[in-house]
Amino acid sequence: MVDPARARPPQVFVNLGTTEMSDDFIRHLVLGLTDSGMLNVFIDREEWLGKNLNHIYTYIEESTIALAIFSTRYPETEWCLDELVKMKERASDNKLLVIPIFYNVSKNDVRNLEGEFGDGFMEMRQRYTKYKYDPFRVQRWETSLASISRMEPCLTWETQSSNISLITDIVREVKRNLDMDADPRRTKMAFVEVFVSAFIVAFVFSLLVARLPFTDVNFFRTAKWLVGFPVTFIALLQLYSALSQ
Repeated sequence: MVDPARARPPQVFVNLGTTEMSDDFIRHLVLGLTDSGMLNVFIDREEWLGKNLNHIYTYIEESTIALAIFSTRYPETEWCLDELVKMKERASDNKLLVIPIFYNVSKNDVRNLEGEFGDGFMEMRQRYTKYKYDPFRVQRWETSLASISRMEPCLTWETQSSNISLITDIVREVKRNLDMDADPRRTKMAFVEVFVSAFIVAFVFSLLVARLPFTDVNFFRTAKWLVGFPVTFIALLQLYSALSQ
């Protein structure tokens, strides 16, 4: 049970709609995300059918990352595309990171509405036009598909690939981006820590090591011993960045 007194972990919204993915895939994906400490994972499966989309939009607005899992059957549902429009709006305002995932479908097919994905979209649009056609709504769908399919980072799954491998990649990518944005103060604190560490290293080096080859005592009575500080700082900063990835 989650302690309500603890800080609420970031949310991950999963947008997939009707899909040929197995229930096992979805279950393992959710388990993979929750096991990583990302407890607030919302998925737009059949449980959302018939609900007010404004209720779902709230989850999108509260999320830090959204996964748009495109498959050949993705365009079969209008509410799934409406969610995508909302995700695109939030991403355009830099309030949401959307990671497109291409599940046995190519980026170009999603972007240009081609192949089996494009055929499915056209069929859905034809059904839609028979009873409540809204050209602006359709245009927003197409714009959002084209925009989000170009976003980075992205992941691709093909028939010969392993579902477990894709889930692992998704969890790793989500965790990496959440770690980067978890606390805006981390970057500032890291910079200060590296700065202080570099100063100490330069000082200790000049005090103990550099005195062996340099016998000029006047050298250490000035600030010249700080000459190695910038190099030390840059080296430590690069090392910190590498270890943080």
